[in-house]
Amino acid sequence: MSIPFFWRLMLGNAAILILSVIACLYSIVQLSTLSGNARAALDGDHRMIGYQEALTDAFLSQVRYGGKYIITHTEDRHEQLHQFKNDFVRYMAELKSLAHSEEIVTSLSRIEQLHRQYHELFDREVEYIRAKHNYAQSRYQQERDKVLESTLSELQHLKMLLQTNLRDKLEGMDQAARTARQIAIVMTLIVMLLGTWFSFRISKSIAAPPEVIRLTTEADFLIPAKFWSKRLTTVARNILTSLRRRLALSKCLTTRKDAIKR
Repeated sequence: MSIPFFWRLMLGNAAILILSVIACLYSIVQLSTLSGNARAALDGDHRMIGYQEALTDAFLSQVRYGGKYIITHTEDRHEQLHQFKNDFVRYMAELKSLAHSEEIVTSLSRIEQLHRQYHELFDREVEYIRAKHNYAQSRYQQERDKVLESTLSELQHLKMLLQTNLRDKLEGMDQAARTARQIAIVMTLIVMLLGTWFSFRISKSIAAPPEVIRLTTEADFLIPAKFWSKRLTTVARNILTSLRRRLALSKCLTTRKDAIKR
């Protein structure tokens, strides 16, 4: 049995509505995901790059004030070196708390180890200087320079890892945005095509001959009205029959009363 036109129209409208809701929900989910990734990139990766730069500056400041202390033997240079050393330790702790990649954690551990080696060499020289003992200053300088080069190289490697991680996240967000846009375009085209098709069907049915329109409207829209009309007609007939019986009974009783009075 074919589906009536009214119900076909209702099903088509429901299909268009469902597709529109799905497209909206998908867009909302994708936008939420992109917003979360952007927030993570700004709050996490961007902060880590900032801490890496501060870590590099703190280490170079330690090297600079350490060299000044070796030359001048003044304690204020040594105190300034310790201040930058504390800054280095604080920045390192921040980076460790934000690191989620195994490569970044390994690089941080390597930097921390090199930093420790540098200060072990420097502290030995400080002991010789304070004790006023002669020592092979050139050999310690060469060893400190090697540790310095290794540390700077590892810091640069860490920076590249952080920038690569941030770039990968941004590329992932760009790809997700492109995919969401394509799906939204496809869903919009489908909704437009379905809406155009149903509009064409409706206009075609309206432009049909009067007999077809009458049959369509009666079959699709007035079937429930006919059903309830029959029910109401039956109820009305029953009420009229009951009233007629009561009137006949009332007349019969009146006639009997008049006969008794006579």
